[in-house]
Amino acid sequence: MNTLTISALFVAFIVFVVLFLIGSMIVAEEPTIEVQGVKITSLTRTTMSFDVKIAIKNPYPLGATVTELAYTITAQKHDEPLLLATGTTERMGEIKIAGSSTTDITIPAQINNSGIVTAGLQLLTDGDMEIGVSGAAKVDLIVLQPSVPFSRHFTITKEEVISEVSGGNELISDLLTTGTDIASKYLF
Repeated sequence: MNTLTISALFVAFIVFVVLFLIGSMIVAEEPTIEVQGVKITSLTRTTMSFDVKIAIKNPYPLGATVTELAYTITAQKHDEPLLLATGTTERMGEIKIAGSSTTDITIPAQINNSGIVTAGLQLLTDGDMEIGVSGAAKVDLIVLQPSVPFSRHFTITKEEVISEVSGGNELISDLLTTGTDIASKYLF
């Protein structure tokens, strides 16, 4: 075989591989994002910090990059949502996802406005609160760049918050529980 034939076969092979990969990306489903959980990491009088754990599944054989992930966190206040936090993963940089795999990431979030007071009072009086996490991620798949939405709701209980604040200390937990019971009795 001469070099021209070998070159033509090599180019045909490369074109076949590229068309195969593009075809599989078009036929395959979009990447999916699932909110796995929300964990309170710290609580003060003016702020509440928590981590949102997200799993991003890439069904394509090629790797992908999440260039931006925007989120909104709300608390259900009676029949209307109370906006707690919004943000993006800008400071985290690009998030690389391997081909045909699931990548877990943790997004730190913080509430530092009057929403924490309202949400805290509701949590103390009702005993639990529904938290909603929703948003969308821009996924760069080289050929396609879909915006993948996600949404999930969780219930956070008063006991979980007290445990986080007290760090598992039973005496502090008892004092906080008694204090919240007294406050709800006289304030509401």
